[in-house]
Amino acid sequence: MTRYAVDKVLWKVAKDPEFGVAYFKDPAASIEGFELDKIEHDALVEQNIRSLFELGAHPFLLYSYAITQNGGWNPQLMQDYVAKLKGLTLGDIET
Repeated sequence: MTRYAVDKVLWKVAKDPEFGVAYFKDPAASIEGFELDKIEHDALVEQNIRSLFELGAHPFLLYSYAITQNGGWNPQLMQDYVAKLKGLTLGDIET
């Protein structure tokens, strides 16, 4: 797995406004050039938070990504985020 590349995409989406806009407009085009396997690529294109978590994305980066995806934080975002991850166990997040 290329967890670093997934985490890099999540970080860029949350911290680089231009990249974030491009990503949400056309995810597939914006992640070209990142060393992702097919499963990671598909999870990022589909913006599938549960799949990204299962692939080992760092929880802090994934949460920041979710906030950006939502257009900012609000209580409903938190409820939806927790619901998407319900039943999952945190894996190894050591970097």
